[in-house]
Amino acid sequence: MSSNKQRGVGDMLKMENMDKGLKTNTKYTDKTWKVYINRLLGLFFIFVICFTGVILGNERSRAQLPNDISTEILEIAEVFQKEKINVQEWKLYGRKNVYKIRDLVTFQKEVNRLKQSMGHLSWNVMEEEDRWKAVGTHYNDLLKQEETLQLITTHTNSSQSSYLLYEVTGYGWEKPVATEIINNFHSNLTNISHEDFEIFSCMTGDFSAKIEGGLQNTTNILLDAFSAQIVEEIQEDTFVSVSAYTDAWNNVLPTHQGKMNLQIGLRTQGMGDKTTVIVGTPIITVEY
Repeated sequence: MSSNKQRGVGDMLKMENMDKGLKTNTKYTDKTWKVYINRLLGLFFIFVICFTGVILGNERSRAQLPNDISTEILEIAEVFQKEKINVQEWKLYGRKNVYKIRDLVTFQKEVNRLKQSMGHLSWNVMEEEDRWKAVGTHYNDLLKQEETLQLITTHTNSSQSSYLLYEVTGYGWEKPVATEIINNFHSNLTNISHEDFEIFSCMTGDFSAKIEGGLQNTTNILLDAFSAQIVEEIQEDTFVSVSAYTDAWNNVLPTHQGKMNLQIGLRTQGMGDKTTVIVGTPIITVEY
């Protein structure tokens, strides 16, 4: 009987100890679970921060540009880089008509105003029988950038017309340098005139890789990259020229076949030679 009581007491003690152990283990499990949750939250926030950094990094070049500055040349460069096209040079043009020049005196007055506004340029003025032309030029060694401003007046016995053409040329492609050149370009347009300019963007590059499907296939790849539809097209064995339209850009020119704002030109000399690629908006502004 005594032994039975002892066994009963022993069983109760065991059950009591098991209950204590269960409570202790439950507390330990709760603590571990909280640590685990905190670690997951920490990793989640780190992921969010890193992801945000990547997005901001991808948009950095655009963020450095004011909202009213055109970024077409940046988008063309992105396509060149994606398609492994080596950038040789790129150009930005600003063009506007000048209506206040009536004679040589007003032409010279406008030239003097431009010399003051763009004092870093070196000027050359030509006054011919049927044309007056002032050209200011500058080369920036640091940015590897050429800069040209022209004021041109053509005249006949019955009428005359005048326009300004401001052009910058960059070589190769580095985003920080390109961003500075683009900013300077638009800032100088404001110095030249507070009136609006027509803006043209153009990029020239090349690649040596074998073309599968020929020039036409490469043209189609570029059209897809710009989400553009063909308006006009010229095809030859070693040459393709396409005028197209994309909703991505607002600068549009009318044609007999419809509106356009993109031109693509490809030329190759033959098998194994480099293929030259030129893309311009709204038109190509260099010879090819």
